[in-house]
Amino acid sequence: MRILKSIFLVLVASTILTSCSDDDIPVFSGDVSVTLINKTSTEVIEGEAATFTYDVVLSNTFKEDITINFNLDELTNYPNLLSIEPVTIVKDQTKGILKVTATKKPDAENVLADDLKLTFTIKDYQGITNNVLLADSYTITVKAEEGITPLTADQQALIKHYKSQGIDLSMWIGKIPVQVKVVTAPNGSFAPFETSQTLNYTGITHITLSKNATKDKPLLVMTKNAFGLSEYLQYVYRHETILNTTDWYGPTDPNFPPAVKEVLKALGDERVNKWKNKEYSFNVKVDNLEFKAGGDITYVGENNTYVIGSDFLDPNLTKTLAAVDFQYEFPLWDELATLAKGNTPLKEHIVTGGSIHPNYYIGYSTIISDDWGEGDWVAPTSSYNATEMNFKFNTDHENSGSYDIVTVKFTQPN
Repeated sequence: MRILKSIFLVLVASTILTSCSDDDIPVFSGDVSVTLINKTSTEVIEGEAATFTYDVVLSNTFKEDITINFNLDELTNYPNLLSIEPVTIVKDQTKGILKVTATKKPDAENVLADDLKLTFTIKDYQGITNNVLLADSYTITVKAEEGITPLTADQQALIKHYKSQGIDLSMWIGKIPVQVKVVTAPNGSFAPFETSQTLNYTGITHITLSKNATKDKPLLVMTKNAFGLSEYLQYVYRHETILNTTDWYGPTDPNFPPAVKEVLKALGDERVNKWKNKEYSFNVKVDNLEFKAGGDITYVGENNTYVIGSDFLDPNLTKTLAAVDFQYEFPLWDELATLAKGNTPLKEHIVTGGSIHPNYYIGYSTIISDDWGEGDWVAPTSSYNATEMNFKFNTDHENSGSYDIVTVKFTQPN
């Protein structure tokens, strides 16, 4: 009897278990919360390669595979900025992996003028009919590259037009690595210009499409550290002026130029000390570099720049010298020019030897022919291809003994 009762209980239990199949378990039909757990950084500079990885965690498990497609708000306005992979969460699991990728691209393709913060949204999902919601606000920031101004749509169109004509400017737009060698002229008026030196510089030059570019003129402008020469030209300029204790800077020496003394007095000790201590920024620009289909670049011509000793307060000043047109950004000169407005005596001191405009001292002779006759002249040259851009030319200055020889090599960014 006891055996029969045991068999009966086993049969009853079997019947109950058989009737309670998976299909009979109630399916969760409420809202599903999605949490994103960041595994890497949430920022990238536009143009750099990066992969953002997130754990995607559901609040519930399900008996089906679930696919979620995420989006970032505003991303449709920037189609090549980031790409987002679909996320699959297999059945009976709560976790998947989300990957967002930023692909490396040349600076010429940058589109951001300001940083862009993008917020995740859920675009759609498959596998369940529940309402799926993000548990919180999650963002990615794409930072605008410092020093890069994105090309406008019209400028992008010009770049494409030039490329159709066999001139690809895009590879030379952006922050371009540069190597410079300067062989200085010997026999200058005083140290350090008395003996020739070989000076080497490495750095970055910022290059973009010139505002003067047209369909017929592919022109670039070097907006920062043109030809990699900002440091060298500042070196020359400082030794021609504030560090020149031979015949320029001698505040208490009665034999030094009175115009310079009056200008320094107008600037005041605070500004002068900042200048002596190299606390003012100094930048060199060069515009209107014209690229040719044959692989060379026009950057020097007649009446291309200003001759030294010119009146740089004159708004109608004209260019008369055949040399590289170095344009200087030096805030102390701007401050002096402001002080000179309405101050006739100060203006007179500036134009009669007290100028602190860098171009007042740099750019003495033509460089398209030999004006010195000392054996240091080189004909200006240029070339470019898919990997390099090269220049060789002369510079000189007020107290040089002849031409400096400048060799410049640009290479593609890594």
